Amino acid sequence: MPTDTTTVRLRVNSGETYQGEIPVHDVVHLALDRLLPHAVLNGHRLSVYKGQELIYPDMFLYEILAHYGDADFDVRAEQLDLETAAPFTNYGFDHLALAFEDRAAAKRFFQEGLGLKVVRDDEHLTVVTSGNTALFLFDFNPDAPLAPPAPSRIHHLGFVVDNLEAAAAHLHRSFPAFLGDFTLLERAERWSLYGHVQIGSIRFMLQLSQIRENFQGLKTEVAVAAAEELYDYASQDYGVRLG
Repeated sequence: MPTDTTTVRLRVNSGETYQGEIPVHDVVHLALDRLLPHAVLNGHRLSVYKGQELIYPDMFLYEILAHYGDADFDVRAEQLDLETAAPFTNYGFDHLALAFEDRAAAKRFFQEGLGLKVVRDDEHLTVVTSGNTALFLFDFNPDAPLAPPAPSRIHHLGFVVDNLEAAAAHLHRSFPAFLGDFTLLERAERWSLYGHVQIGSIRFMLQLSQIRENFQGLKTEVAVAAAEELYDYASQDYGVRLG
């Protein structure tokens, strides 16, 4: 695994450039987190480009270097409308992220023990899925950005909504601390917004996503069959009812 660093340059809206030395085994998302000021990260949609090509924020910098030859990016930052009162619907869990001291053992259990499909497995992340939900498995590292304070705790919960900007505006009004420091990133298949919630002594991160039109819908065999096999918790009150 590469261990050296590279100079990352982030030119925001064709104007000011932010740069710094970032380990090449870090992903683009971490470079944004380390180099961009709060005023850019907060309250904006962020899209990362090389020329006209949209860059996936979870790509490694060494992948970028090998393909493009440098780590110079154009960042498009679009101001969010946090005053909108448009409605939105929360469709439930898209993924659950966990941090492990032994990620390889976790992967083996979920893949070999529970029969989930591995769709990503590298030094940054392991993703296992049934098709309609996914588990994101991370190495526990308390020094990493957005990391939980201890292993075996929730890294983050991922929900899907139908109107991400409306959800952000609602949170801005109702739970402003959640949006105190967040990033809204564009991926090929979704827009994702991140924030933190503090409930008593428990603090964790939430990721809200709006799936882009061409990627919406459950299409794989297992995911389609899930609609007939899963229990609909919203169909009735849960538990034993007498009389």
